[in-house]
Amino acid sequence: MNLEKETIDSETHDVSSSQEKLETRLLIFILYSSFAIALLILFLPHQNFNGSPVPTFLFAAHPSLFHALVFAVMLSFAAASSGLLIGINSRRQYATVQRYYLVISVVSLASALSILACASFLEIFKLVCSGVKLRQLNEDEVDSVLVFRFRKIGSVYELVN
Repeated sequence: MNLEKETIDSETHDVSSSQEKLETRLLIFILYSSFAIALLILFLPHQNFNGSPVPTFLFAAHPSLFHALVFAVMLSFAAASSGLLIGINSRRQYATVQRYYLVISVVSLASALSILACASFLEIFKLVCSGVKLRQLNEDEVDSVLVFRFRKIGSVYELVN
C-alpha cells in the first residue's frame, strides 16, 4: 500500500516538476521577448508628439497605439520577472501567485504583439489606399508629397520605356 502511494507521489512530482520547468522556460522566453521589443522601440527613430516621443516607423499616425504597446511590454516584463523571482526560493509556497504572474505576462505579451499587428495592418492599409488614390487623381489634384513622388517616378519610368 505504501509502495503504491510512493509511486503515485513520485509520478505526480515528475509531472509537476516538468510543468514547473515549462512555466519557468515560458517566463524566461517572455522576459527576453519583452526586453527585445523594448530595445527595438528604444532604437527606432522618434518624433515628438504632444511632448512625448513616438516612433515614426509604425506609430506616427497612431500615438495612442504606441503608448498601449509600451504599457503592455512593461507589464509583460514586470510580470515575467516577478514570476521568476518568486519561483527562485519558494516555488511550492507561492505556486498560485507565480501562475497568476505567468498568465498576466502571457496576456500582456499577446496584447503587445496584437498591437504591433494592428499598427502594421493600419500602415499597410494606408499604403494600399494611397495607391488606389494615385490612380484616381488627375495631374491638377496633387495633394501630398507622396503622390507627387509616385508621379515623378512614373514619369521617369515612361521616359525610359
